[in-house]
Amino acid sequence: MSKTVFKIIAAASVLVAATACTSSGEKGKPSPTSGGSPTSGTSGSAKELPKRPTELKLDGVDACKLLTQAQMDQIKVTEAVPQQIEVSNFGKAPGCFYENGLKYSYTVVLVTNKGVPFWLSGSGNLDVKVVDVAGYGAAQLTLTGTNSVNCNVTVDVAEGQQLHMSYDPVTEKGDSQDQMCSKANKAAALAVETLKTLK
Repeated sequence: MSKTVFKIIAAASVLVAATACTSSGEKGKPSPTSGGSPTSGTSGSAKELPKRPTELKLDGVDACKLLTQAQMDQIKVTEAVPQQIEVSNFGKAPGCFYENGLKYSYTVVLVTNKGVPFWLSGSGNLDVKVVDVAGYGAAQLTLTGTNSVNCNVTVDVAEGQQLHMSYDPVTEKGDSQDQMCSKANKAAALAVETLKTLK
């Protein structure tokens, strides 16, 4: 499998989970996350975001600098590849694939034209759960009726903006939905911590 094919698969995974919310359908029951880190965890199934500690604007931020080398080592990725990526129908936005060969990737997208409340509207075929990521409210997104595709978490960093992180297994399979979401939440928390230092 070539790197180009890998990037297409990873980008498609982001799109599959994200565009699912725009179609009509009935929401299922979100499953709880377990094994979160101290900076990432659940805050119940309520569909209301807590107040932000402070605004962390994404304008002008380099998506491939949101994880330091030490943080990349923590989540075992070796390469950061910039890419314009579209989440749902928001239009293309600056993004980055943080890759571990062809095993898996973390994809971060900096959405500056739509906030996290979009995901809490209750439409589409996504299971949505409000979680805490490094002190910020976030929406954890999984496709209803699946447990082996990927997991997305999108953080309410600023008014009308969201830091969107996904964990996408490619050839490394076998993680449960909870494990994938735990990984996505951890990476998002690391990115938020870095974002705080860039402001």
